[in-house]
Amino acid sequence: MCKKKLLFLIVIFFSCSLGAQDFLGDDLPFFQKKSQLFDHWLKTNGMGEVLKVDKIQLAKEETDLELFLLLNTTNPDTAAAIWTGLKAQFSKNNIGQTLEKTLYDTFVRMMEIPSKQGNIQVYFPKADGIGHSLCFYVWIWEETGKIEQESKLNACRAQLLNIPITLPEVKQVSGNATLRVATNTDAKAVFDNIIQYAKKRYEVIKCHNRSPKVQSIQQNDYSLSFVVNDLCQEVLSNEQKSLWCDFVELWWGPCNDIRRERLEFTFNFIPTQEGYFLNGSLTGKFGSGVYRPRISGYMDMEPNFEEDFLIPYVQDFQNDLRQYLEH
Repeated sequence: MCKKKLLFLIVIFFSCSLGAQDFLGDDLPFFQKKSQLFDHWLKTNGMGEVLKVDKIQLAKEETDLELFLLLNTTNPDTAAAIWTGLKAQFSKNNIGQTLEKTLYDTFVRMMEIPSKQGNIQVYFPKADGIGHSLCFYVWIWEETGKIEQESKLNACRAQLLNIPITLPEVKQVSGNATLRVATNTDAKAVFDNIIQYAKKRYEVIKCHNRSPKVQSIQQNDYSLSFVVNDLCQEVLSNEQKSLWCDFVELWWGPCNDIRRERLEFTFNFIPTQEGYFLNGSLTGKFGSGVYRPRISGYMDMEPNFEEDFLIPYVQDFQNDLRQYLEH
């Protein structure tokens, strides 16, 4: 009987030992110092421009270690584009490896913790700098020996852009074999072409007292974003002047109170065997036609004008841009 009790206690002891988590609370200063090393690792691996360490903290009664990383943007569309671009570029340069697994393996190795006792959380800051935006997150952890992840890349509404670009084929000088044209296939050249296209398309005065401009251009190795302000009858093509404005024109001269439009673009460059792939988003906004509104004074076209104007506009824009880039 005593032997059976002893065996039972031994089984219970080892079961508890296997399921127990190491207490990490005494090592927080060590982890904080190591987080600086992780930030340096991001920089030396070409990610420091768009991704940095925010903080490191303990959780679950100080048995889990959480590393918070921040993307260098306050725009949800740009955040999604940067993260997608980071993953694509990493996979291209490190065949057979993923960005998530490499981040996590490097994290637990530097912190010298059991791999099951950590997690990485990627966010971007709110525009006011207080807290994290709820439009985007990526969580990375290990479970049963496998790297897991959960993500929400863009919970804030915008029309998605998906533009596959196929490069033309040319014959080799010798033989009948064909090669894909390799010119203008790097991200910078493609982004420069997109900006050129946007200026040709949008910086055209359609209405009195409006001067559309491509502005706020932000560009890196992974993404491009810009806005076009002071548009008139671009997406909302059936907008008309008010009767009051017609009366003013009759007696005093030109008048224009058609609602102003603002378009916000993000693009992400992903190389493919056939050429490259662009994804991103287009957000349409509108504001007063009587005065120039602040950025916060613009309202989203979605949902008021989404189906009738914005969705078909995005489809036409994608087709036009694709033709421009392929020729």
